[in-house]
Amino acid sequence: MIKMLAAVRRKPGMTHAEFLDYIEHRHGEIARTKPLGVKRYVQNHVIDSAFGVDSDSTYTQTFHRDSITELFFYNMSDLITTFSDPFTQQTTGPDAKNFADLSKQAAQLMDEVEVSEAGSPLPAWKAMLFIKKDPGVELALFFSAWDSAHDAATRQCPEIQKVLRQHVRARYLPEGDRVTSYFGPDIAVYEGVSSMWFENEADLSVFRQYQRSLFQHLSDTGVSLPSESFFVYVKEVVILDSCQ
Repeated sequence: MIKMLAAVRRKPGMTHAEFLDYIEHRHGEIARTKPLGVKRYVQNHVIDSAFGVDSDSTYTQTFHRDSITELFFYNMSDLITTFSDPFTQQTTGPDAKNFADLSKQAAQLMDEVEVSEAGSPLPAWKAMLFIKKDPGVELALFFSAWDSAHDAATRQCPEIQKVLRQHVRARYLPEGDRVTSYFGPDIAVYEGVSSMWFENEADLSVFRQYQRSLFQHLSDTGVSLPSESFFVYVKEVVILDSCQ
């Protein structure tokens, strides 16, 4: 299964609570009216987050996200059919102006790789890491360096294996670029996204140790942009799921 992932922020003049209420109850209802090829639609409502690094202020160009959208499809054909359908183009897509700041949106097609499996139901606490590669680094090299950085961070923070309940890593698929314009005219891409689930809120302190180590290893190898990479703590809201 593939997924389209978008990191969304609210439009000016809207509170975080107003934004979340709108996307869950109004935009979500529009999506349920005609799912088309979408097999699963999850909104990840941001609870807390951290962006950038002290030494580089360029993060201010892209920071602040209120929800992470995940749209799952069985194949590329279903995705193309969904985004080219008149209902998507004339109803679902245009509704974004009612809640989203369409400047500097982040969206990409991803291929998921499951690192560990917790079973069902999933734990309550979830963290999502967004990693931006350096433009001069080839995609394959970035993925390899990410693998190595994850292994090194896990060795440096072995406690993560004890508290981590599920871990899914998603890799950027460039062939999805032809449909990301749906999310806005100025799209940023994050080539790597990790989703990590934990049983308890206290476990997030261990995640933080792992995250700092991971970002440091990636920065040391020069394959990522620490000022643009970020993480969020989220609450999962399932809008529709036909996979069950």
